[in-house]
Amino acid sequence: MPHIDIVREARERLAAAWLQDRENREDAFTDLKFLAGDQWPAAVRQQREAQSRPCLTINRLPQFVHQVANSVRMNPPQIKAIPAGGAATEALAEIFSGLFRHIQYRSNATHVFAHAVYYAVACGIGHFRLATDYVDDNAFEQEILIKRIQHPLSVFWDPAAIEPSRADADYCLVSEMIGRKEFEARFPHAAPADFDTPADGSAESGLFWASRDAVRVCEYWVKRPVERAIARLARGETVDITEVDPAELPRLGIVATRKVRSHKVERWLLSGSEVLEGPNAWAGRTIPIFPVIGAETALETKTVRSGLIRAARDPQQLYNFWRSAAAEAIALAPRSPFLATPAMIAKFKGQWDTQNSVARPYLLYEPDPDAPGSRPMREPPPDVPTALTQESAIAADEMKATTGIYDAALWARSNEISGVAIRARENQGGNAALHYQDNLMATLHHLGKALIDLVPKIYDSERTLRIMREDDSQEPVRINAAVMGVDGKPMLLNDLSQGVYDVRVKIGPAYATRRSEAADAMLQFIRAVPQAAGIAGDLVAKTMDWPGADEIAARLKRTPPEVTGEAASPEVRAAQARQQALAEAELARAQSLAAKSGADAAKAEAVAQQAALDAAKAEAELKASGKAPAGPAAL
Repeated sequence: MPHIDIVREARERLAAAWLQDRENREDAFTDLKFLAGDQWPAAVRQQREAQSRPCLTINRLPQFVHQVANSVRMNPPQIKAIPAGGAATEALAEIFSGLFRHIQYRSNATHVFAHAVYYAVACGIGHFRLATDYVDDNAFEQEILIKRIQHPLSVFWDPAAIEPSRADADYCLVSEMIGRKEFEARFPHAAPADFDTPADGSAESGLFWASRDAVRVCEYWVKRPVERAIARLARGETVDITEVDPAELPRLGIVATRKVRSHKVERWLLSGSEVLEGPNAWAGRTIPIFPVIGAETALETKTVRSGLIRAARDPQQLYNFWRSAAAEAIALAPRSPFLATPAMIAKFKGQWDTQNSVARPYLLYEPDPDAPGSRPMREPPPDVPTALTQESAIAADEMKATTGIYDAALWARSNEISGVAIRARENQGGNAALHYQDNLMATLHHLGKALIDLVPKIYDSERTLRIMREDDSQEPVRINAAVMGVDGKPMLLNDLSQGVYDVRVKIGPAYATRRSEAADAMLQFIRAVPQAAGIAGDLVAKTMDWPGADEIAARLKRTPPEVTGEAASPEVRAAQARQQALAEAELARAQSLAAKSGADAAKAEAVAQQAALDAAKAEAELKASGKAPAGPAAL
């Protein structure tokens, strides 16, 4: 397509997208102004300031927006790949999931997602994008990054797209403001014409953000239809044969072929009158711009898109008005007057005239002889109408009601006393904003599918990737490495282009938070069941977040089962039983021998004692008869 036709096509599509979404954009712009503190109508502000009347802005809206948007920071999203068919395996799915985590880590994706959700809550829509870049200045390998889109209203979508993720859009335009000097440096041969100037030259439509000091250029992403040929091989594999040499087709063992209507994605960078870059082919089949939508209400002829601020604008204005009225009433109320006679203060009139502006420890007066016993007395000031403070409180409550976020969700003291009541009110506030999380999950599911499609095309060469595990540990993995298979034929190790994968999105606490919660739950369980400490002590230590916890867990895991009480395998238990039986038999034999030896010793001792008794008796009988026993000398 000629370049001039591309510019015309893009301008016409931009005008159609803007006109279809004009009311939503104008309301979104007002929402953002309210959030930034511009909450008074211009005419009312000018009138009050001309009359020197207070015009206060007590901005209570940011707390509601942060309450919803910051939940993404507390519960970072996780995208996980799961096998869905073909040659997909759990091992490759884990590599995909680890690579997704690495891409999110490298891109600081939690901040990117929170930024998009912030604007979805604030004005009804936020955006982020996918991009590719070289790993470093000395490499040819590329990597995938997730980047934020700063301004939520700089993206213009195909009016026919109705999915929350805009996955069904055929085109998308992203505008960017470039300073004129930068524009001339980047595109020295281009004319500095604003892209957002209406095609008919009129200024009525007035697309946002025209500037005299900058030039607005526009990225034009478009899907172009293509026809592909696919074939099923004898071994059951389906391959794309669109660009295969016809002479090679008979060698593939093709069983069946068919034509497929598909599309490719192109990117153009345009000014208001010419092509600056492009066409650049995008490797994936998805337009790499991703919206996060707030609330959408489909009417007969249009769809109304809004965020949390839209319904809270009127209560916020009322709150500002009543607070300003109360401040004005207090300021205009007369100072507490003194009642005194002229004679009492005549000599000290200077002190009394400045008593409201100069701090004095005392005021002097002279007794009036015409009013014996009297002195100057202060009169109470007039009361400020209580209706002003009551209306302010009502407006504050209406802001909570329109946003669905109450004091308990904002960690403010409320009427709830019990823990059950406080959690119920917190859940009520969370449920009121649950559709923001649901729409984010729909977009992240679309992002995951885009990554599944894009990863094999960007990470297509042999290289070593560092993937991240769920516990934030890193592991090197070799992909697309040529090795010899078991059949002796060459194959690719960890070929990410093989198989079909689906994605699963989970939004929940980060691993560190879940680890801390697990540690608390385990300690409570150990207190309830103390004997479990010997069985699961290493698991408890592993969840602790202090230096040396992993070493202690490793030592506990190496402790013998008989010490920890951990159940051994049947083979180990049988061997232990045999050893115990042998030990008991040996102990019984030793005890029997000891008993036998003890009996023999007792018998020998008894015989010796009897012999000693017999000898003593014989000697006594000889003495009695007068005969001396024969000694050695007689022999």
